[in-house]
Amino acid sequence: MTALSRVWTGVVWATVLSAGAAHAQGRGGGAWPTTGGDAQRTASQRTDPKISVEAMQKPGFQFLWKRKFGEASTRAQLSQPLLLPNIIAYKGFKALAFVSTSGDTVHAVDYELNRMFWSQRLATASKSAGSGACAAGAPAITKATAVAPPAPGARGRGAGAGGGGGGRGAAPTGPVMPGGRDAGENVVAISSGGMVHLMNPQVGTDQMPPIKFLPPNVRVVGSILTGNVLYAATTGLCGGAANGVWALDVLGDAKAVTTFDTKGAGIAGAVAPTFGTDGTMYVATGSGDSTVANAVVSLEAKTLQQKDSFTAGASPFVSAPVVFQHKGKDLVAALNRNGRLYLLDAASLGGADHQTPLASSTPFAGPAGEVAGLSTWLDAAGTRWIAATSAGALAGDTKFAMSNGAVTTGAVVAFTVVDANAAPTLQPQWASGDIRTPTTPLLLNGVLFALTGAEAAAAGRGARALPAVLHALDAATGKTLWTSGTSITSPARGAGPSGGDSQVYVAAEDGTLYAFGMPAER
Repeated sequence: MTALSRVWTGVVWATVLSAGAAHAQGRGGGAWPTTGGDAQRTASQRTDPKISVEAMQKPGFQFLWKRKFGEASTRAQLSQPLLLPNIIAYKGFKALAFVSTSGDTVHAVDYELNRMFWSQRLATASKSAGSGACAAGAPAITKATAVAPPAPGARGRGAGAGGGGGGRGAAPTGPVMPGGRDAGENVVAISSGGMVHLMNPQVGTDQMPPIKFLPPNVRVVGSILTGNVLYAATTGLCGGAANGVWALDVLGDAKAVTTFDTKGAGIAGAVAPTFGTDGTMYVATGSGDSTVANAVVSLEAKTLQQKDSFTAGASPFVSAPVVFQHKGKDLVAALNRNGRLYLLDAASLGGADHQTPLASSTPFAGPAGEVAGLSTWLDAAGTRWIAATSAGALAGDTKFAMSNGAVTTGAVVAFTVVDANAAPTLQPQWASGDIRTPTTPLLLNGVLFALTGAEAAAAGRGARALPAVLHALDAATGKTLWTSGTSITSPARGAGPSGGDSQVYVAAEDGTLYAFGMPAER
C-alpha cells in the first residue's frame, strides 16, 4: 500500500465511522446501537415517550407486525435488532431496525412501516457452513457505541440507549475528524469468513474494502465498535480459533489484530465483551483447564492485557457481566451456575486472593442452563436494580420480599443494591411468576420485558420446543402487566429482546422478527 493510499484509506474510515454516531431522535425514544443496548450491556433504557407502568395498564400496547426472513420453509437465525430511530435517507426521514441472518446477510427494515429498506449478503462469506455448535449463525453486527454513558440528564444527540448511546458529556464513539463530520450510523458486520464490513446504512453497500479480522467459521459471541477499535469475543473453539477477545484498530495502517486467549475457557453469556465507564473491558468465562476459567476477568482495552480477575472456584459463570456506577465507582455483576449473583468492585475484582467478592446473593437460581442474562437500571428514585434470569424452580435459599406465584420452569428475579455498613449489598426484592427459561430481560421506563426461552415442552429426545411469549412486568414489583399470548408462533433463544422508540422487538427461532408496542401516530 502506498503512502497516498494509506492516507486515503484512513480518511475514508474516519469519515464513515465518525465521532458522534449521533442522530436525531425518532418519536422520542433512544437508539439501540449494539447488542445489550450499550457498552455496559445493561439492556435498559431509562425513559420512553409512551411506554410506562401506567400506560401498560391501559389498552394500547399490542402486537404490531412481523416479518419472515428467508424462505417460508427454512430457518434463518436472527441477531438481536439494532435500532436507528431517525436517519435522513434518500427516501426521507426513516426509522430503521438492522438485523443479520444466517447466510451472511444483513437487512435494514423500516420499522414504522414494516417495509424492507435493503438487504445485502456479505461478499466474504465462508465457503464452509460448519456443523453442530459451530454451524454458521447470524453475522455479528454493531454500530459505533460510546464507552461512557451520557452525563446525568443529558438529552443530546444520541442519548437514551441505557446510558451508552452518546450524548453531551459522553466519550466519542468513533474517530474524531477535523470539522467534526458525523457519519456514525454505519453498520459494522463480521462475516463468517472473518472479514469486517462497514456498511452504508442508506443502501447496505460496503464503504470500503473489507478488512481481515477473525479466522473463518469462528463462533462470535458479540462485537462492539468504540473509538476506532472493533472488538469481538469468540467461544466454542470453532474454526480452529482460540476462545477469547479480539481487537482491530480499523484506522491503523497495519490492520493488526490483538487477542486475549482464555486458553480454552468459554466466554459466558449471550454477548461480550462488556466495558466499564473508564474503558476497562470485562468478560466472564465458563469451565476449562485454564487459569482464567470460571472467572470474571478485566482487560486493558488497548492491549487486551489482563488486569485483574475474580474466580468462583470450580463453578462456571453463565451470564455476561454488566457494569454500572454506584457512588462514583464502577461495580460489576455476573451470574454463576451455582445460583449466586456476584457483585464485584471494578477496582479490585476479587481482592488480594481473587476470590473475595464485594457481595453475593444466596443461591436463588434453579438448574442453570448454558446461558443466563442480567439487566440493570436506576429507577426514578435513584435506586439501582439488577434483574437476573433463572431456569427451573427457584432455590429456597433466597427469600424475596415479593412473590408473584409459583415457579416451576423459570423466572426473572430482581435485587437492589443497598449500602449496609458502608458497603454495597444485594437485597432480594421480587420474583416473577412462572416464565419458562427466560432470555435476558429488557427494561424500558419502569417496564421489564421478559421473553420465554426455547425450553422443550417435555423432557427427552425429540421434545417439541414451545413458542415464545413476551411478558411485560412492573419493574418495581415483578407483577405481570401484559403478555403477548399466542402472537409469537416459534421458540426464541439468544440475547433477548431489544427496544426503543416505544417498541419491543423479538427475534424468533424460525427467522421471524416480531414488533410489539404503541402504534405510531400518523
